[in-house]
Amino acid sequence: MHSKIKIAGVASLLTIFGLGTANAADPLVPPAPAPNANTIQLKISGQVNRAVLYGDNGNDDEIFYTDNDNSGTRFRFVASGRLNDDVTAGATIELQFESNSSTDIRFNANGGTGGTASGATPVGERIAEVWLNSASMGKLSLGQGNTASNGTAETDLSGTGLAQYSLTSGGADGLQFQNGGVVGTTLSANFTNLDGGSRRDRIRYDTPTFAGFRLSASASQGGRNDVALRYANQFAGARIAASIGWQNASAVTGAAPAAATATVIPAVGAPTLGTNAVTNAAGVSDRISGSISVLLDNGFNLTFAAANEDRDIGDDKKFFYGKVGFQTNSVSMYGRTSFSIDYYQSEDMASATSGTATAYGFGAVQNLDPIGAQMFLSVKNFELDGGSDDVFAVFTGMRIKF
Repeated sequence: MHSKIKIAGVASLLTIFGLGTANAADPLVPPAPAPNANTIQLKISGQVNRAVLYGDNGNDDEIFYTDNDNSGTRFRFVASGRLNDDVTAGATIELQFESNSSTDIRFNANGGTGGTASGATPVGERIAEVWLNSASMGKLSLGQGNTASNGTAETDLSGTGLAQYSLTSGGADGLQFQNGGVVGTTLSANFTNLDGGSRRDRIRYDTPTFAGFRLSASASQGGRNDVALRYANQFAGARIAASIGWQNASAVTGAAPAAATATVIPAVGAPTLGTNAVTNAAGVSDRISGSISVLLDNGFNLTFAAANEDRDIGDDKKFFYGKVGFQTNSVSMYGRTSFSIDYYQSEDMASATSGTATAYGFGAVQNLDPIGAQMFLSVKNFELDGGSDDVFAVFTGMRIKF
């Protein structure tokens, strides 16, 4: 859902409001443009995604009122215009505005309240790019935006992504483990999905789609390069979508621009919202990530994701994720209802010797089509080697798009 605004040439606006004239004989006033010349279409859209989270780590249990970082509150502006019958050009600005993000929450934070103080809500840059899109030649994008490999570990047709997907800690990722009363690492440090290059200042090219396949490549500030191959198609009785991506992290030094949901490499899941340090302290050389999802016409679906990050120091980071789900339109008169159960396992995510982390849970999403909204519920248990108590989380809320 979005609003549309047509912006005409400046001279036309001046004429409309009586501040100018379209008289070509007047050298001080430019002639009025031809009808529809210099006209661009602006689409404004966004979403608000709020939730209630209950968390228990064996030592503390608290209730948080938070923004669901699985798909946070955001707004965007997309301007576009057609150059000819084949080429469209445009620009996109997207900002994230998360109040008390699930990335930032902590047990016993802010004197036990666990909340973000009023006025402390950060605005994070997600996308600021220009692009050319040709039906015959593909799409070229320049600026802050999705790298080619971003999302390659997150292909998911289950319909329950708001509740749970391969980034399995997303709705509760700021919560910490504890061991004998000693606070440990956060869920986000142990349960990331090693996805692609996130959003960065880059140049990216996407080919047109051929027989369901699309190839993408990008080069980012700091020397990071990545490529990805995606596939999507509809067959008799089923839909399928898959993606695989590779990114080179060995050339990355210094720091990249901050982003609201920045990916941190190699220290994935840093506690400060917007931190996007990308120094290569752990000897990372490359990362491969992929995912596949199949949705049958009867509503049953399967999703699988995995990734590996090569490290010269210590063991490689790796994870795999599986989900079984079901979709139906018979439960609610307002739209599709989706259910799923999932399982996640990672190795040495938080550090080169942090061991095995596992998570499993149940998720449900109810579409409310008349108002462009979705309600979600996630119930999940997180386990970590080394004597830490489990973290149990229940997460429920609503996202409304406009």
